[in-house]
Amino acid sequence: MNYGIRRYNQNTASTMSPRDIEILAFEQAIRHLRAAHDQKSRLHALNLNQKLWSAILRETGTDNNDFPQRLRANLSKLALWATRYSINAMMHGVTLKPLVDVNEDILEGLRSPSTPEATSTDVRSGDDAGRKLLSV
Repeated sequence: MNYGIRRYNQNTASTMSPRDIEILAFEQAIRHLRAAHDQKSRLHALNLNQKLWSAILRETGTDNNDFPQRLRANLSKLALWATRYSINAMMHGVTLKPLVDVNEDILEGLRSPSTPEATSTDVRSGDDAGRKLLSV
């Protein structure tokens, strides 16, 4: 059965646009963060969230992506914040709400019609970092 699920996921991913895959990834991260009510599910959700933001950080660091420089810089700052916050939440049990809020804001931006660049000029550091950063 695992083989069948893997094949289905591969076929689904190959027919989805990159934006659709990003939307799906953020939806999944949000769902897991919201459902994290015990230590095991919390660690799983935070690990998933950290992997998502680490992938974004890697992508913004490559020279051959099509993001405007300002968007790349803002996404990098936000990815660093989200990764650090996820690690802090793993170690110290802080609330997951700021991660959910930021992920929801990114998801909202991904679901909106494309615009040439982000509407925000900078990312704050703190629990509400990056709110309403993108309308990509």
